[in-house]
Amino acid sequence: MKVMLIVPPWTIRDIRAHDTQGIAGMWPPIGTLYIASVLRENGHQVVFKDGAFTTPAEMVELVRRERPDLLGAFVIAMFWERTKSLYREIKKQLPGIFLVAGGHGPSALAEQCLRESPELDAVVHSEAEYTMRDLANRLRQGESLDDLPGTTIRVNGEITCNPPHPFIENLDDLPFPAMDLAELDRYCPSYGQIRRRPSFQVISSRGCKNNCLYCYRLMGRHVLRFRSPGNVVDEIQHYVNRYGARDIKFWDESFTYDRDRVIGICEELMRRNIRVTWWISARADAVDREMLRWMKRAGCWCINFGVESGVQKNLDTLRKNLTLEQIESAVRMTHESGIKTFTTYIFGIPGETFEEGLETIRFAKRLNSYITEFFPISPFPGTDLWDMACRQKNFSKDINNIGLLKEEIVYAPETMTHEQVSELRRRAFREYYIRPGYIWNYLTGMRSWFELKGLFLGASALLKFTRRKNSAAC
Repeated sequence: MKVMLIVPPWTIRDIRAHDTQGIAGMWPPIGTLYIASVLRENGHQVVFKDGAFTTPAEMVELVRRERPDLLGAFVIAMFWERTKSLYREIKKQLPGIFLVAGGHGPSALAEQCLRESPELDAVVHSEAEYTMRDLANRLRQGESLDDLPGTTIRVNGEITCNPPHPFIENLDDLPFPAMDLAELDRYCPSYGQIRRRPSFQVISSRGCKNNCLYCYRLMGRHVLRFRSPGNVVDEIQHYVNRYGARDIKFWDESFTYDRDRVIGICEELMRRNIRVTWWISARADAVDREMLRWMKRAGCWCINFGVESGVQKNLDTLRKNLTLEQIESAVRMTHESGIKTFTTYIFGIPGETFEEGLETIRFAKRLNSYITEFFPISPFPGTDLWDMACRQKNFSKDINNIGLLKEEIVYAPETMTHEQVSELRRRAFREYYIRPGYIWNYLTGMRSWFELKGLFLGASALLKFTRRKNSAAC
């Protein structure tokens, strides 16, 4: 069976504010490429196309030429409207094609998606590798799809929501993502998240034991599953040998949950003499000095900590299960180990005041990370924050405008205005980055031309952003 996997056509302008489009990066959609590998392993012919590099008309024509039996799209919430239009045109060209949508947006709004798009045949939920495999196998064999686990499906005109597919217990069983299907030379990773190129993504674990207010409620999300050190390093070795990889970004929600495994990965990298630099995300309560020393020796250059706020009350609202003292300690230990930090903060937390936002800016400057991002909080469908926001009178439920990096502030708590949230972001970037000490530390910490280019592009974006007048919509 021929299967085509796509990302619907999009541009940087669709997801980024105008001022910051110059520093935006793109990665191949690793989840989609995992699905491609599993499908190929099961004997299916797979074609992949990322809509970042094509127009809607070109995508429809490509699908018409390829004539797949099954087409699946990775869809984020803000791209749903364009996906509906795309599927409408595809179905006109190929009436017999089976159309599937997956990703966080459709997973959270499965029945709504099927109601709004009569061309859509099914939504695949959560982890999709084995669900898509089973779907393609059943279609190939002419079997019924009515009771397929992990799907919400249209059956004789009626929408049926099936039980979830069991989550994947042994991640080592999965083949590596089909990077050979992606146009790798057309992607450019985000500045500040890699040190040098070529750079590749690796997911070494799945799940998160925390329950933050703004995160998706997905089946199996709280069940932690880990790949073995050997399997993780095998994938890195593959990218080094085949593509000349020099840098790795780990997409794990928290890379350091299993301390012994982290040290095992470090030992294996050093045993094989694989000299790549790498970047991870971690919780502040899941690092210690010995682990950090191992990571530094094995090539880790930066750790992302999701700090979110410099006010304990707001951390508690977000259900971070962390204290400010734990955060300060983790960042300090990381710096003392010779590893840089990338910290992120949120403005507009429910109950947050403008004065508390100013305290968060002061806290960020005290931590003094190599890179810092300040986001407006964004409620996404399928999160507890979305449910909370929907109860507010001034919140629009238009999913097409929801994004962390867009121009508009889509949500403000009842304790702040949209304009105040926007002003906090502008002030935060200006006060954090325009400091002589910070500029000197950044300049002396650079180790590649890629970082130097990022510096100039970032400086340009910063000046545009901080000078722009407030245009937030209420």
